Amino acid sequence: MPVLTLAYHDIICPGSTSESGFPGPDAATYKVPLKLFREHLQAMKRVRESSPYRILLTFDDGGCSASQEAECLEQVGEHGYFFITADFIGKPGFLSAAQIADLHSRGHVIGSHGATHRGKMNRLPYATLMHEWSESVKALAAIIGARVNAASVPSGYYSPLVAHAAARAGIRRVFTQRPTIHSTEAFGCEVCGRFTMRSWTTPSHVEALARGRLMARLEDEALWHLRQAAKAIGGSAYGDLRRAFFAGGSGVV
Repeated sequence: MPVLTLAYHDIICPGSTSESGFPGPDAATYKVPLKLFREHLQAMKRVRESSPYRILLTFDDGGCSASQEAECLEQVGEHGYFFITADFIGKPGFLSAAQIADLHSRGHVIGSHGATHRGKMNRLPYATLMHEWSESVKALAAIIGARVNAASVPSGYYSPLVAHAAARAGIRRVFTQRPTIHSTEAFGCEVCGRFTMRSWTTPSHVEALARGRLMARLEDEALWHLRQAAKAIGGSAYGDLRRAFFAGGSGVV
């Protein structure tokens, strides 16, 4: 059965965008309000039996809202993948080692989101890539007492070299931000796409994705390709313009 993976970050209460995960107006666009997240889960639950997909839910960054997210998942009989940025463990707004161990003991998957969350992974020197994956995997494995073999690429900056370094670090499944239900193989890693959920993603869109509606997938894929083209044309200026755009209170980029 094909896999549909939905990528979340933090799940927040109103007015608390800075309390979990990375700060800033850009990061806030990935933080889904708790009420809306519960509606997403109910939309998925409605179509669970008839969906053509096995649905996975992933959560990036390792913000402290992960414990709340896990409770929401467990209430509907689900478990999630929690990708942790290792250097931020125990820092304000992020999970502690004890909380990560607790998530693992409850059946959730703990994976790597790199060590520092700095820089664009697809442009990092290979030695730096190896450090990002190997150090984060080592730190997380020590916390949960088990191998860490799944990871997500920070900000979706994927390249085959990113997968090669991940494979050398013992990772066997790498999640990107490309919205696709198809996976590929690279250097012994399964490379999987994800559909990213934003603070404005509607339950009806989630339900359409879960039902296998082609237009919903094509909409996400088209927006992703537009962003990739903008990044290629704008270079480093794209990120600066994007941050300024959201800091000004504007809409979707």
